[in-house]
Amino acid sequence: MTETTGGPGFVTERGSFRAAHVADQNVERQAFVLDQMAGRPAVRTLKAWALEQLAPARGETAVDVGSGTGEDVLAFAAYGAHGIGVEPSPGLRAEATRRAAGAEIEFVEGQAEALPFGDASVDVLRCERVLQHVDDPAKAVTELARVLRPGGRIVLIDTDWATAIIHPADPDVLQRMFGYFRGETANPYSGRQLRGLLAEAGLEITGETAATWIEPQEGATTGFVGMMHTTAARAGVITDAEAEAFTKTLGDAAERGAFHMSLTMYAVSARKP
Repeated sequence: MTETTGGPGFVTERGSFRAAHVADQNVERQAFVLDQMAGRPAVRTLKAWALEQLAPARGETAVDVGSGTGEDVLAFAAYGAHGIGVEPSPGLRAEATRRAAGAEIEFVEGQAEALPFGDASVDVLRCERVLQHVDDPAKAVTELARVLRPGGRIVLIDTDWATAIIHPADPDVLQRMFGYFRGETANPYSGRQLRGLLAEAGLEITGETAATWIEPQEGATTGFVGMMHTTAARAGVITDAEAEAFTKTLGDAAERGAFHMSLTMYAVSARKP
C-alpha cells in the first residue's frame, strides 16, 4: 500500500513522546502532531486494517495503549466494546476525555511496560506508534501479552525510520542528519521488530501489512523536512553551509517536481492461544 501524505512528523524534541518525560511535554504541541498524523492517508489505512483484524465485539474489553487524544478508543466504542485508553500523559488524558464527552469510554494512567490490568483481562489490544518511544520493547510486548485473554487479539503498528528516503540530497549530509534523529528516538527500527516481538511473547501471528506515505512537493520546505536541517545544524551534526545547501537543493527540486520523501510503517496482528 502506498499513500500520499503531508509529512511524517519525526520526533524532533528528545523524549517528547516518552513516558519518562511527561513533565516536560508540551501537550498542545503533542495533540497537534497526533491530529496531523491521524489524518495521513497511510495512517488511516493502517488504522482501518487494525480494526478489521481486531474485530471488537459488543461487551468485550478493548484497550488502546498509548491512546493519545482518544480517537481509537472512540472507534472501539462504536463497535459496542468497552473502550479503555491507556496514556501516561495527564494532559493528553484530559484532552481525550474532553473530546470523548458523552461517550461510555475511559482513560487511565499507565504505559506499555506496566499496564493497570489483571492477567488475562483484556479481549482486544492495539498499540500504535508507541514502541518506537520505548527503551525495552520486548518487556512492553510481554506485558501486553500478559493482560490479553486466551483468544484475545492484538495489533501493533509502528514505523521503521531506516525506511526514510529523501531525494535529492548530499548522501553524507543526509546520513549524518538521519543518524542524529534516529539517535534521538528510543527504538527507531521498531517496525521491523513487531512480528518477532509478538511471536517471542507466545502469540500467534494472524496478519501483516505495511503502508508508505509519500510527501507532496510542498513537503520539501514544510513540516519535518522544512526544519530538519536547522535542527541538525543547531545540534552540530552538519554545518550552517551544509544546512543551507540542503534546503536549497530540495527547494529547487520541488520547483521542478523532482522532490521525494517516503517512509514506511508496519502493522502486525496476533492472537493469544
